[in-house]
Amino acid sequence: MGDTTPGTAAADLVVLGGTVLTLDRGGTRASALAASGGRITAIGDDRAIAGLAGPGTTVVDLAGRAVIPGFVESHNHPAFFGMTLAAPVDAGSPPNDSIGDVVERVRQAVREFGPGEWIRGFRYDDTLLADDRHPTRADLDPVSPRNPVLLTHVTGHFCVVNSAALRAVGIDARTPDPPGGVIARDERGEPTGLLIETAAFLVNSAMPAQGPDHLAEALLLADAEYLRHGVTSVHDTGIGLIGGAGELAAYRRLTRAGRLRTRVHGYLFHTLVPGLDEGEPEPPQAGEFPLTGVKIVADGSIQGRTGCLAEGYACDPGEHGMMLLEPGELARRIAALDAAGWQVAVHGNGDAAIDAIIDGYARLGAPAGTGRRHRIEHCQTVREDQLDRMAAHDVTASFFIKHVYYWGDRHRDVFLGPRRARRISPLASARSRGIHFGLHSDTPVTPVPPLEGIWCAVTRRTSGGELLGPEQAVDVDAALRGYTVDAAYLAGEENDKGSLEVGKLADLAVLSADPTAVDPDRIRSLTVDATVVGGRLAWQRADAPVTTEGAR
Repeated sequence: MGDTTPGTAAADLVVLGGTVLTLDRGGTRASALAASGGRITAIGDDRAIAGLAGPGTTVVDLAGRAVIPGFVESHNHPAFFGMTLAAPVDAGSPPNDSIGDVVERVRQAVREFGPGEWIRGFRYDDTLLADDRHPTRADLDPVSPRNPVLLTHVTGHFCVVNSAALRAVGIDARTPDPPGGVIARDERGEPTGLLIETAAFLVNSAMPAQGPDHLAEALLLADAEYLRHGVTSVHDTGIGLIGGAGELAAYRRLTRAGRLRTRVHGYLFHTLVPGLDEGEPEPPQAGEFPLTGVKIVADGSIQGRTGCLAEGYACDPGEHGMMLLEPGELARRIAALDAAGWQVAVHGNGDAAIDAIIDGYARLGAPAGTGRRHRIEHCQTVREDQLDRMAAHDVTASFFIKHVYYWGDRHRDVFLGPRRARRISPLASARSRGIHFGLHSDTPVTPVPPLEGIWCAVTRRTSGGELLGPEQAVDVDAALRGYTVDAAYLAGEENDKGSLEVGKLADLAVLSADPTAVDPDRIRSLTVDATVVGGRLAWQRADAPVTTEGAR
């Protein structure tokens, strides 16, 4: 072995002394690699590659560890994630056990803010609170009479606001429900403070604009967290969803300044730019920030009972969830965007919504004529017959695999029942049909670590320790590919990233051990010890350094 480019000079980076999982088509393994100019120049054995080191070479000593392609996160929300990291209120569970705990955190935050200043919190989950309900303005008002408060649900599909926030955005008893959303009301018709789906999006867009500086800091916080977990590329599937046009401005500013180290592939939220749903403007042909896709939300969340199901919810058989767009309108928007040259990524959790999405793609031709690799995001309850149609029309998927661990028990016992729950994220069925799919964490909905997602895909174990649909598990190689080269395929980037091959980007993650050589239950506990982007050491663990030299 010793794959090199002709006339290779002293390398910028040399990696030696471990296992190199290339994840190329043949599953090649090696012990060393070299990179120059940001790309891989050689893969081979230690002796051959060591000879490529020179005085200025950064040498990574694996010391028996493994190196894999940098993880490609195929569905994330970096600005949203960064905002949660910096938020004054952590409303999640843990650390909160009850609504009272969340309210106390709001009370503490109010002390630090001036009257009239907005206070934001994130990650509350009504199904994990002892009260088993959403907070309301009645809970928040006593501790925040003069500050608008906005608490965003862990799924992002709901939010709760206090009376000051309702006044600030102009919502009262006379305000009609927006299309695709609900303003929850009490028995007198007054808003309770709970806003559902597009009503939640409405309050986000009505908040005081968050400038590019604030959003840039949020993006940098997320960037640092991605690197800690070996993520070198992220698909931002919804630019503008939380921060409006300021998100795109922040990305462009950071890209020009060279401050973002992770590679971001952008999908605009479909309401961000006027005319976007009509297929205008066309995607930029070139530029400093990759922006070729548009994200549409077709339905809601299964755990919020707004995901649109063909069969009713197990806990409420008369409830089927909701479509945020009527199927005909969804199909019209898909066709307009496709005709204008955009790749389309449609959020679909419930199988009724997935039917509508596939119908929209099917109208483009079979397979979906342009080769733009249109996507279904989450694809949580997709049925076998729908997978057949996806394969026939060349529709790709990004599966939210961590649903199995974080919500699997509740899907089985509350929302879907055992039969449907065991089939959430049916990776084995998709793989058997040759459907290209990526895996994702949807951060900040669940934590970043891709190794946890790989463990979920391989073991199908829930947070309660039960197996959920083990027949839908895949092997470690397939799971790794779902977070690397197959995820890159979804954005048309598989020739540039996702596997370790000569000529491809030198984006690497150094793992504490080879995930294909350990017990599957141990995969989740492996660590990322270093991350390399473009041949430069971007991060390494302080307690397990891979080199004594810093990134040059």
